Amino acid sequence: MDTIGVTIRRLRRWRGLTLEQAAGLAGLSKGYLSKIENGKAAVERRSTLVAIADTLRVSLADITGDGLEIRDPDADSTVPAIRAALLDSDLNDNPPQGELSSLVAETQLVAAMRQANQMAEVGHRLPPLITALHTHARQAEALRALVSVAHTTSLLVKGLGALDLAWIAANRGHEAAERLGDPHWISLAAFARTQACSGLGAHRRAGVLAANALEIVPEESVDVRGALTLTTGFIDSVIGGDPSAALDEAEGLAEHVEDGNRHHLLFTPANVVLWRMSAALEGGHYAAAATLAESIHPSDLEINSRRTTYFIDYARALWGLRRPDEDVIELIAQAETLGPVRTRSNTFVREIVSTMVERARRQAVAREARGLASRMGLLRVG
Repeated sequence: MDTIGVTIRRLRRWRGLTLEQAAGLAGLSKGYLSKIENGKAAVERRSTLVAIADTLRVSLADITGDGLEIRDPDADSTVPAIRAALLDSDLNDNPPQGELSSLVAETQLVAAMRQANQMAEVGHRLPPLITALHTHARQAEALRALVSVAHTTSLLVKGLGALDLAWIAANRGHEAAERLGDPHWISLAAFARTQACSGLGAHRRAGVLAANALEIVPEESVDVRGALTLTTGFIDSVIGGDPSAALDEAEGLAEHVEDGNRHHLLFTPANVVLWRMSAALEGGHYAAAATLAESIHPSDLEINSRRTTYFIDYARALWGLRRPDEDVIELIAQAETLGPVRTRSNTFVREIVSTMVERARRQAVAREARGLASRMGLLRVG
């Protein structure tokens, strides 16, 4: 599989742009873009990827690839059935399928399983659940469950590279919430839409959705307000704004939440720290991100999906600080143990590993880096 740098060079030439022209349009130095294209420097920020994609007039997926060759084939095989369930279901009157109480319980189960990185199992369970819940759309409890299952679905398929499908899933949750007419659930559905937008690189649109939802979210819905506030802070960091006010507000809100995982949002003080790390990384503040990582323990994050992100972002921070490759590899290995699919398909991990393989000098480091690269499908055979 081509690295991001090789793909960028190919797309740049396809567009007929010189290195200098592309760098200027993307707001990068010619030297930095050259290093990216030649695997000498990793792309370390989402905003950089977005700027390059905009310059080349392609999507983020065109640059990052879908990673099909390194993900779980069992999980990937569930995507067509999920797509069919989403496109074939609607909120019109249909003969009820299954007991609603059982379907609601299944909704909670698959959400918890996704947080535990059990992607294939969740993928297999989702299609019949999506279809059956839609047949109970006359009942408020089913509509609430649809908001939840749409969020789970959106996050799952986003992690499997089906970014457009993630937006479709999030919109199905929005439709259910609008039918329900409850500001709490409408705001919760909006959060899922912000995540789908961000995956597509539409960060400003995600910010607008979050801001609009914050206008209507009830005061007592502290966890949902907190998640939306975190979103606005992170979006500010991506588009070059100051995220501190939003992140500080979210931190204050998290201190007053009894059950931060009520909607599988994990809105807790430790998770706010994780969002601060992401914002710091986006701003290029690697020392701050590393300090934040050291302020919490992975066990504070409670669920494997967030622990995986913790190790990935900690590795990114140390990489940005030019710490020893051994330290970076150790963190990536811990992330891979907890969430192999999530780790191996992460754009920034793949960039780090590709660059590390290219420059590794010590035999032990080279061996570990090449092992990671092989599992990520980054090494050519033959």
